[in-house]
Amino acid sequence: MATKTKQPIRKGPGRPKGSGQSPPDFVNVEPSRCKRCGSTRRSDYYGKTEQAHRGEYNGRPYTHIVRRRTKCVDCGQLRIDRFYENRSDRDRPRVSVSSG
Repeated sequence: MATKTKQPIRKGPGRPKGSGQSPPDFVNVEPSRCKRCGSTRRSDYYGKTEQAHRGEYNGRPYTHIVRRRTKCVDCGQLRIDRFYENRSDRDRPRVSVSSG
């Protein structure tokens, strides 16, 4: 019985030698606060709703409004955190229309 020798796995070209990885961008994000007590501590998000809507918020364009429900851990106040997201065409799901 003959034994098979393992062939090395060929990978794609990858990054050229000598090219370094660019450093990541750091963005400061302000956490949401409870309007009643000012705390930034909250429970996990639940009940997410998304709305496709184009507009501008604080001078920045957005394509979707996302609302997430949460609860303040310190005082128990329920609240809805609203996020304005600018999604590209690649992020949107494709809708197929069937003719019938």
